Amino acid sequence: MPNGFQGSELEWQRIEAPLLRVDSALEMFARAHGLTISKNYHNHPDRSLTWGAGGAGLRRLIQLYLTDSKLLTFNIWLCASQDRGSSRYWKQEFLLKEQSIETFVGTLPSLLAGAYLKVNSWAAEDLERAG
Repeated sequence: MPNGFQGSELEWQRIEAPLLRVDSALEMFARAHGLTISKNYHNHPDRSLTWGAGGAGLRRLIQLYLTDSKLLTFNIWLCASQDRGSSRYWKQEFLLKEQSIETFVGTLPSLLAGAYLKVNSWAAEDLERAG
């Protein structure tokens, strides 16, 4: 889905359904930490928690996104980035790769807490040039 979802409304409901199961946990975490939550960027099933940026600060991200629409598997990706002139610098890693929501729904609050601490620990000196 590099250009966004192109299927039927029924198919969209099927592939977004697992994310709807975790929305309340994500929203509670976002409120508790003053994070911005966004959904379905570029018409792709995802949830993103962001904070930071502004001025010379780092933009920080915890993103849960669909990786396989047939198997309904997801990644949780962590990233801190900073634009320096015309270049972007970042540090990124996967917390989970290609997992069904069922494998981590019960531990999502603790996963988010650990991810938040990890991404917050990354400093500008830790970033590498992206790309």
